[in-house]
Amino acid sequence: MSILNRGPGPFPDLARRARKYRALAEDLERIARGEHPTDEILRSAPHLSEWRVYLHPLPYLLGTVVGHPQIEDGQSCRTSELVTFDPIAGYARTYSRFYRLEPREMPHRGGDDD
Repeated sequence: MSILNRGPGPFPDLARRARKYRALAEDLERIARGEHPTDEILRSAPHLSEWRVYLHPLPYLLGTVVGHPQIEDGQSCRTSELVTFDPIAGYARTYSRFYRLEPREMPHRGGDDD
């Protein structure tokens, strides 16, 4: 989404967006170094159960949420853009925030061992 800036400013929405991008970049840098989010971070993150990954138009998660700051517990939640996730470690990082993922069985891919 683009923001049209008119006049001399200030532009508080741009400052808010810059903070979100900065937080996302810092989280991605930590994950890139192999530092998964701490238990403390995940305890405070919304919990997503019965989740699935969707890819249109951008990747996102859809599931039932508990602990989201804007969505009532037990409601369906479509996340913002999914940036990275690790279902084994139990987390996802979207544009907006971390989510704690409920463990679920990953689809089995057939192979020679079947």
